[in-house]
Amino acid sequence: MNLDLLAAETAQTIVNTPKNDDQKVIKNMDNMATKALGVLQENGVYATVLFLYSRTKTDEKNALLIRKNLWSLLSSCIDQETAQKDDAKTALKFVTDNITNDLDKLLLVKQLWEQTLIYVRYGAKARG
Repeated sequence: MNLDLLAAETAQTIVNTPKNDDQKVIKNMDNMATKALGVLQENGVYATVLFLYSRTKTDEKNALLIRKNLWSLLSSCIDQETAQKDDAKTALKFVTDNITNDLDKLLLVKQLWEQTLIYVRYGAKARG
């Protein structure tokens, strides 16, 4: 399985979902990906999920877009069923029960999400 390809395809989906070329939307996408990446690198997968579910107002749409695609990415690389987690409580329980309790999975998810968010940042910059 080519994880870099999965990360690149997911990042393209995230960056290309907003149909207009509104610079404010694209800049916000870059900012949201940068913040999520920082949380992931400093605090881990669980904190990143918590962060993406806690965004409101101007950040909410991009946080939703990023997290939906990160969930979809998981279904490609781990054996668990990763149906869309619409609420934070279900998502956090899933992360605790299925990712953080297995060090190999945790490291895989962290690395894959990091690469994806880096590609989102660069993709948003290139688009903007």
